[in-house]
Amino acid sequence: MHISYLYLSIVFFLVSCSWSYIVEEDSVGPWHATKYLTRSNWTSSLKANNQSTKLHHPVWFVFHYLTYCGFCKQAKPGWEAAAQYAAGWSRYIKIGAYDCADEETSQNDICQDEAYPQWRIYCPLTNTTHIAFDSERRNSDTKPEDILMWSIRKINKIAPQCYGKSWPIRHVIEPQTIDDLNNIIPKQIKKFQLFVSDDVLLYSLYVLNNSKTVFKEPIYRLHAQNPIKHGDGIWKGTRNDNGQIELEKTDSTKAMGTFVLHTNTVSDSDESKHKKLGSLKPTLSDIDSSLVWMIQKDIRRKLPALFEDVKSWLNVVHTYYPGSDTMKSFLHDLIEFMNSRPTLSSKELQSYINLTSSISLPKIEFNHCNGSDPSKRGYTCSLWLLFHSMTVKQAILAEENRLPANVQPPDMIVSIREFIRKFFLCEECVKHFTNMTANAENEINSYKESVLYIWRGHNTVNKRLRDDELTNDPAWPKVPFPTKQECNSCVRQVDENNDAVEYDENETYNYLKDYYNLHKISEKKSAAIHYRYNQLVLLLSSLIVFFRF
Repeated sequence: MHISYLYLSIVFFLVSCSWSYIVEEDSVGPWHATKYLTRSNWTSSLKANNQSTKLHHPVWFVFHYLTYCGFCKQAKPGWEAAAQYAAGWSRYIKIGAYDCADEETSQNDICQDEAYPQWRIYCPLTNTTHIAFDSERRNSDTKPEDILMWSIRKINKIAPQCYGKSWPIRHVIEPQTIDDLNNIIPKQIKKFQLFVSDDVLLYSLYVLNNSKTVFKEPIYRLHAQNPIKHGDGIWKGTRNDNGQIELEKTDSTKAMGTFVLHTNTVSDSDESKHKKLGSLKPTLSDIDSSLVWMIQKDIRRKLPALFEDVKSWLNVVHTYYPGSDTMKSFLHDLIEFMNSRPTLSSKELQSYINLTSSISLPKIEFNHCNGSDPSKRGYTCSLWLLFHSMTVKQAILAEENRLPANVQPPDMIVSIREFIRKFFLCEECVKHFTNMTANAENEINSYKESVLYIWRGHNTVNKRLRDDELTNDPAWPKVPFPTKQECNSCVRQVDENNDAVEYDENETYNYLKDYYNLHKISEKKSAAIHYRYNQLVLLLSSLIVFFRF
């Protein structure tokens, strides 16, 4: 009994000493109408089976996105609407989505990191992808149907090599007489349709919307001005017993109407598994997770092309790294390894992480940055924490006269801007951030100002995104930080919603230094470990004395 009591006491003590937890990822796919593609189902879903005919293996329109990319989230409802609309096209076209943020260090063959979001056409015949819709063409006026129509226009150009000869959307035919038409339409075809219009995209939609019958009853297109049938319309064609073609007009009002997608899709929040929220203040785990994600998912994708830029950025991070000693040691060793080489590939970086390094990277565990569902907060939140904490650490070093003589106050923000410009994968985010910091060299004159500069910028971003339901986490509302409740002396004036509209920047600077000074967290954590260790030793000593008597 005494031994059991001792065992349970030690177990209880060790469990009670834990101060963090691992976030369990939601295993349910985040899409409803769209096929959720993963590494495990990519091959079975997309690639043509060599043991069967390839002619009827559909092409795919694939939405390549990043979970944490706000611009991607804004595009998602339109893509879901496209998938709903195109549900009946599966013989020829299927709609899917692939999260490129899930690509592991060794996997970079599915995603092509040009800019996100991306809309691509996957061709089963050639095992290749083609840009379907260039995201640079997207603006505030772009509608989801524009993206779908652009994709259809692209596939029509590459259909022979992408799908094969039996692609149902045909080139326009130009018969001059019924006899010409009789010769153009193969004799074995008894039923067909003529789509008379100069709008090839409406024709394409009509063909695809008749996917279940078009391979048996083909649909041909004529120009609106033709010698046989004038004006837009759809005609049913049949061959009579004598082999001659007869045409009958059908109601084409709906098919010739304006194409509009309705974006009333099921939201993620309706079915997502809500996570337990993390701590109210930043933790070392958040900062470490930011760096692990950055190295494995962002930086490595730019190797070897941006090798020198990688080294430059990692040197800045190492100098002002506010996270754990373990990660700082990993950074030190990685930089030395990189300095010993003329270049470094993505696979070589992976090999170093998995085989060469004596320090294992920690698992990605967001604590303060843990959102209410998997698409909220996470990496982008932790990246902001990293930037804030690095500027604070630099300012503290400056106050202690411990900065190198060649360092200048704007350098940190300029380095952060260049990291975002060269390595961050969300295209719209990059545009906003680089525009916001474009004049940093002339606007920052002190290390204190550097801390306040990134703070103001973060509040500006929060204000812009505050009403964006797709990116905003209801459990972590985007309000001006710090609030009056968090720092009464910082806030001079609030509005009717109790949001801060004017700050005392001296008080705010002091608050930010304390809030983002993660060195204090490290010291407190070490003290806590030391205290718990002493408590455990005391407990064991007491139990040993107890059993002796």
